[in-house]
Amino acid sequence: MSPNVRGYVALPMLAAALLVSGGCATLTKGTTQPVTVQTEPEGATCTLTREGSTVAVVNPTPGTVTVGKSHTELGVRCVKQGYLDAVGTIGSKFQAMTFGNILFGGLIGVVVDAASGATAEYEPTVTIVLVPAVFPTVQARDEFFDRRRDEFRVEAQKVKERIEKMCTGTDCAKQLREAEIQEAAGLSRIEEQRKVARLGP
Repeated sequence: MSPNVRGYVALPMLAAALLVSGGCATLTKGTTQPVTVQTEPEGATCTLTREGSTVAVVNPTPGTVTVGKSHTELGVRCVKQGYLDAVGTIGSKFQAMTFGNILFGGLIGVVVDAASGATAEYEPTVTIVLVPAVFPTVQARDEFFDRRRDEFRVEAQKVKERIEKMCTGTDCAKQLREAEIQEAAGLSRIEEQRKVARLGP
């Protein structure tokens, strides 16, 4: 497997995350929330970290853990035999969510400004689609990535609709453009994964 794909925390997605990370890393002390981590398929082990320290471990998925509310991103790493390791980050609600060589059922990396209701809470449910390490046939590979592509387009549309509905700042057009950039980047990443996917018995 190409290391460029396995370690895929894509720079355009990270750029969106950085737009909200500066100056927003204050911890809401004493306040916690549940976060449910789901994977497709189930049975993975997912580790959540913040600023290099382990916050919680879900083993196996699905499972719910309690984490402190914060504007600081949560790192996520999910492993399951027969699938590629999933590495990425979860931003606070209405902030950027980025994933590397995994497919994330939820928001794509898009920033919605504080005036639109940015909060220190994380999304309460995270769904991660694990990519098989090997596909038995070309058809199985294409069916998998076609589904992921279609689902990602639906999620991207939801993000743009949410920006249009909730954005009240002066940079709403900029946020919509960013959403379109992230959509294109995500679709490109899916096709790159398709090209390098292994075929075997």
